[in-house]
Amino acid sequence: MSEIEITKLIFGIFLSVFGIVLIFLAFLLFYKYLVQEKRCISKVKGIIKRYSFVSYGGLRLPIVYYMVDGKEYKVKGPEYKWIITKTKSTPTSKNKVDYKVKGQSLIINCEVNSIVSVYKNPFYEKYPLNSEIDVFYDPNNPKLAYVLRYCNKKFCFWIMLISGIVILIIDIMILICL
Repeated sequence: MSEIEITKLIFGIFLSVFGIVLIFLAFLLFYKYLVQEKRCISKVKGIIKRYSFVSYGGLRLPIVYYMVDGKEYKVKGPEYKWIITKTKSTPTSKNKVDYKVKGQSLIINCEVNSIVSVYKNPFYEKYPLNSEIDVFYDPNNPKLAYVLRYCNKKFCFWIMLISGIVILIIDIMILICL
């Protein structure tokens, strides 16, 4: 084998692994958005007990605990398709945050002091700890649930899946031309 063939083979292996990982992540992270809308037909009250450790678009989302058939489950939400943050920073600004929900988008307007900018997560006031919120779940699989309203992120699944398949097709074409 020549050096070019060895390079194509190694590149092909890495490309295959990357394509398979993308397909795996599409199903692991985003497949639930394909089935939630149709399957999550039962409704129960959940209690907000804490906030997520990971920040999503600058926000920590509530973690809601809910009971189904005597067993406790948890879900993160309410989720948003897009979180748009608009920040205005001047030395004389007060640290304040306003937000509005437009469709499945959350628009956050921050006015922060450029010298000392500390502001609270707007969800802490809108969804305080120990408050009740609606949770919709699948009666056959209560782990599959969403909070307050369905968030349509099907496009994320399809983008990752199609990207993984295209990468695998390119990889096969590279290996055939070897």
